[in-house]
Amino acid sequence: MLGYIVKRLILSVVTIFIIITVTFFMMHAVPSSPFNKPKAITPAVFAALEAKYGLDKPLGEQYLVYLGNVLQLDFGTSIYFRGRSVISLIFDGLKVSGVLGLWAAGFALVVGMVLGSVAALKRDSWLDRVILVITTAATSLPSFVVAVLLLWTFGVWWPILPTRGDQPGGYILPIIALALYPTAYVTRLMRSSMLDVLGQDYIRTAYAKGVKRPGVVFKHALKNALTPVISYAGPMIAYIVTGSFVVEMIFSMGGLGKYFVASIQNSDYTLIMGTTIFLSIIMIAMNLICDILYTVVDKRVELA
Repeated sequence: MLGYIVKRLILSVVTIFIIITVTFFMMHAVPSSPFNKPKAITPAVFAALEAKYGLDKPLGEQYLVYLGNVLQLDFGTSIYFRGRSVISLIFDGLKVSGVLGLWAAGFALVVGMVLGSVAALKRDSWLDRVILVITTAATSLPSFVVAVLLLWTFGVWWPILPTRGDQPGGYILPIIALALYPTAYVTRLMRSSMLDVLGQDYIRTAYAKGVKRPGVVFKHALKNALTPVISYAGPMIAYIVTGSFVVEMIFSMGGLGKYFVASIQNSDYTLIMGTTIFLSIIMIAMNLICDILYTVVDKRVELA
């Protein structure tokens, strides 16, 4: 177990190093400059700005300096948001995106596992068919489409919920918009996994020993059926926490999406690189945590 964790940590560090390197050189390969977008400036001012942000140095030297700063969690100063460090902007946005994403992820996991288990236990019943139809429809709708439909339904046609994230109760619609697809996916995944587990020999043995159905389901089947859900939960949580940019913009929420979109529109190199690296670290960390949780849920999994 310890050896596996060490190997995964080393692999994670190497992956992050590759992401930093690729992101840095791709951003510097872009032909535009962050200083020529707002208005025309004189060559002297342009040179002074490049010197201030270290862009006048050789590319290799810039890379080594940036790599050293990142190791100290210093992503530099934003070019567009003057006077603000990139890490402070990321944490400001994470206060909104993180809360929104964690609520949506928690909703998706809890509701998805419950519905998937019910569908498996009621296989081929009318309830199973209803759940399958709804989840199939939900998986075909992108989150931004769901967000627009929710915005029109509860903001125009039947205005009973706030449509802006800065209003009381303003997180309700964004959470639903973000959670609908992963809820449907977790439901279908849990149903399939539960059906597979319920057909195993040890489940039939438990029934033969006289164990009641609730005991079989909660003590034996449910725990073993969670393994594929956990494998999906890591990337799902990271994606929802960091990938709610469009939904945030639709509901006027000041999360990471606002800063990321602004950084792209204004060629804010430091902010683009900082957010990309930060989001990649979250994704890698969630995958590592979920892989380790395999042994907690299913002792049959041999990680070594």
